[in-house]
Amino acid sequence: MGMKTTLELPDALLRRTKAAAAMRGVSMRDFIALALEQQLQQRASVPGWRKLAGKARKLDTKSVDRAVAREFSHVEEDTW
Repeated sequence: MGMKTTLELPDALLRRTKAAAAMRGVSMRDFIALALEQQLQQRASVPGWRKLAGKARKLDTKSVDRAVAREFSHVEEDTW
């Protein structure tokens, strides 16, 4: 059993959360725990450069991701 805590949520969000948990046949506690876990996992998978980019995380960054992957996909011997 984990630690108990109190959350203050907007009424509309609480209603949506209760409904979504009920639709999935899980308790609200399990639903919230899973949602938090997924959010933390998603944040952990954010590429390093985006963690430092601030608002860029909210923008379409696919082109930057491709450029970073392309540039770091090989190592030039004369550089090292």
